[in-house]
Amino acid sequence: MAAGLGTRFGKYTELIPKGFVEFKNKAMILRSIDTLIDCGVGRIIIGTGWKKELYDALMDKYSQIECVYSPRYAETNSMYTLYNCREAIGDDDFLLLESDLVYEKKAITSLIECKYDSAMLITPVTKFQDQYYVQMNDKCELINCSTDRNAIQPSGELVGIHKLSNVFYRTVISEYSRILDEKPRLGYEFQLLLTSRNVTPMNVLKLDELKWYEIDDQNDLEFAEAHVEIV
Repeated sequence: MAAGLGTRFGKYTELIPKGFVEFKNKAMILRSIDTLIDCGVGRIIIGTGWKKELYDALMDKYSQIECVYSPRYAETNSMYTLYNCREAIGDDDFLLLESDLVYEKKAITSLIECKYDSAMLITPVTKFQDQYYVQMNDKCELINCSTDRNAIQPSGELVGIHKLSNVFYRTVISEYSRILDEKPRLGYEFQLLLTSRNVTPMNVLKLDELKWYEIDDQNDLEFAEAHVEIV
């Protein structure tokens, strides 16, 4: 998911999309692409919006990449970007992740190898700001999520990497299509929760030890550069 304006980065994203911000001298999106390929992923679909031409240029370097442009990127959110990629995704199961993440390879391999058909990856709380908390039941099923830690009983913090079966994804898309006009700015996390609650459960995979960070702004970048060690 790489369609956002990245306005919280200020001057950093005036000329480039957030995924091209560098963490330790390498763009976050390039780190993800190389990690995914190293894990055996054969197709990479990038949902683009702001400064889409930079992502389009990656298709010349990587044969695995396909870009899907969302012309409504400024008025929508991540769930619409995911919805907009439905034809490109086709009948495949897939991993869903955001362009502003740095993470260890085992974030990907653990999801690929886990027993769940669809899973949301979480860890113990590590991020010092802008956290997204997740609650699961004793069956490791997603039952709640919130940006307010006191609003739920959190099992951990959302990483922003997921495994979705095509069956679950199609259910998510069907459910979202009913409220698209009403909630064009819905984040995909909330639609995953709604589907898990109301239609079919989504599982949660918790890794107690994982090096990762979501970089939303300059403070995040400075913190991650100083404290997060990822090759």
